[in-house]
Amino acid sequence: MAATITAAERTRIVSVALVAVAVATAGVLVYGLIASRGVAGMLGDLEIYCGAINYALGGGDLYAYAYVHPTVHGLGFTYPPFAALVLAPFALMPLLVAKTLWTILTFVVVVACLAVLVRGAAGTPYRRPSVERKGAAQIAWVAGLAVPVLLTYPFLHNLIVGQVSLFVIALALFDHLLPRRWQGVLVGLSAAIKLTPLVFLPYYLLTRQWRQAAVCAGTFAGASALAFALLPGPSVAYWTDKLWQTGRVGRTDSTVNKSLLGMLTRQLPDGVPVTLVWLVVAAAVAALAYWRASRHLREGEALAATLAVGALSVAVSPISWPHHQLWLVLAAAWYLLLRGRTPLVLGIVLFAIFFGYPWFDDYAAGTAGPLAAIGVELPALAVLVVLGFGLLPFRRDLTGRADPEPAVDRA
Repeated sequence: MAATITAAERTRIVSVALVAVAVATAGVLVYGLIASRGVAGMLGDLEIYCGAINYALGGGDLYAYAYVHPTVHGLGFTYPPFAALVLAPFALMPLLVAKTLWTILTFVVVVACLAVLVRGAAGTPYRRPSVERKGAAQIAWVAGLAVPVLLTYPFLHNLIVGQVSLFVIALALFDHLLPRRWQGVLVGLSAAIKLTPLVFLPYYLLTRQWRQAAVCAGTFAGASALAFALLPGPSVAYWTDKLWQTGRVGRTDSTVNKSLLGMLTRQLPDGVPVTLVWLVVAAAVAALAYWRASRHLREGEALAATLAVGALSVAVSPISWPHHQLWLVLAAAWYLLLRGRTPLVLGIVLFAIFFGYPWFDDYAAGTAGPLAAIGVELPALAVLVVLGFGLLPFRRDLTGRADPEPAVDRA
């Protein structure tokens, strides 16, 4: 008589299979990218970081370094000086070692982000039933989500160019896991590396999380002060000059820029004051995002609040390259962890957008018309979908009774 497989054994088998698929997917991606681009064609942004830091260590100006590559010319270091301190260990390694370690860390950190999402979903009453189980079931969810996440263009862009954005996002995402007295530290550090996480500071203030706001601002100021003490020349240059040279980051009308400003710059007719329209739209989107985040926090859904503010950083930044949009990929993964038809549809739609939008960009490059216009703007519209629907749900518990608001420590 054949042995009966228990539910627990079946879950373990599924988790092992999904882990194997995820590892194989990562391996195929790395092999395929190296085979098609070569090692020299990978992690160009990391080469810029290392080149600029080594140039500065040799007595040059950190912000005067210009990257030279057969396909790209003139790109330089655009982040605050503290980022150079954080990235300096990679600059001191042989480039191949730095690229290898960076690639490994990229995969490890994105899996850690998914583990945080699964762990967070297990604590909400709106989760899918299998998410609440621990052990093999949660491993299966992390591995199962990793496969589509690894195939999205925002992740691939992080992987291909060697971007620091994933690590900045991870710091902000992990911050809510800290003890209450230390929350804000990781957001402050991430903002000192790349300024976009500063959108969390108004969120802390609007939700009266005074301690988190003070810790965040203090950490940001302390990290920037440390950079000023060690790199006084670059610090003065950055905060008084380079920060305000927005053209150093890129053109806002580039089809690769998926921010709201990029969309408005491309789509509004000549004569319309684009900057004024953008400021009004950005203010409205920010108000919506902070309102949703505050509601999530009052429900005890700190992770959903973090994802909402992270999505806002993609929307209101003047430049949002594909690697910035990993916040929206994480939002798609979060939707799939929640039960119900609406989050399932939202998750599938978002993943479809981030699988396919490089094709839309290629299509739009040689095509005119409304279909091309809509296609190229799908990622910018995706952030409005996330903030419009919210990171579901806030309202009532599953029995229909009003949910008591959990206490939030605002000390």
